[in-house]
Amino acid sequence: MLTNHPEDAKPADGVTFLDCDVAEAVRIALAAAGGRNVEAHSPTIGGQLLERGLLDEINLHIAPVLLGEGIRLLDLPGGRPHYLHRVGAGDPTAELSVRYRPIRP
Repeated sequence: MLTNHPEDAKPADGVTFLDCDVAEAVRIALAAAGGRNVEAHSPTIGGQLLERGLLDEINLHIAPVLLGEGIRLLDLPGGRPHYLHRVGAGDPTAELSVRYRPIRP
């Protein structure tokens, strides 16, 4: 788990707390995963991974509700658009779950 304050984290079995660059964290996570998937569940870290070309896929879960206000999914510096290629779609009768792969420039 990537954190700015690993000293404040509660120890947990199977969890390693890191305070390093996101690219280094990915390298460590991939080595520890032993061929399994590595997931990021943070829009801040997800944005950094996208900017550095370190994301293979993005899973979006879109609920059928409109919010009056909120934060952006990814607030990327410079506002450069990232185009995506749809990989799959979920059940059309429920929330929309789609998978995208970044199209690298």
